[in-house]
This record gives sequence, structure tokens and C-alpha cells, in this order.
Amino acid sequence: MLSAVPVRTGYVEAQAGVSSLSGGYARLEGGARLRSNLGLFAFAEANQRERMAGAGIRWTFGW
Repeated sequence: MLSAVPVRTGYVEAQAGVSSLSGGYARLEGGARLRSNLGLFAFAEANQRERMAGAGIRWTFGW
């Protein structure tokens, strides 16, 4: 859950690896938490065949 992450204002995450389907890849994601259960994020990912980018909202809730 996003609310369980001990970061109060934002984060940056970088990944690189090898996938059996797409070969080598790199991914960068960053986001900011607006409230304890609401955050915004954006990402970019590239592999040998394609490039992707996007943005979204994370809303977490519990039972």
C-alpha cells in the first residue's frame, strides 16, 4: 500500500534488468504523495523493441 511507504513527499525508483521476453530493459519512475492515501506518479521504460511512458494516480484504501 502507498500509505505504508515511509516516504512523506516523494520517491524516485530506477531499474535495469533482462527479461526473457523483451531482452534488456531500463525503467525510471518518480512520484509524489499528496495525502496519506493519494499519490501521483510518472514512468518511462525502454527495451530493445519499444519505448513507453505514462502517468497515473494511486489511491489506496483498506478494509
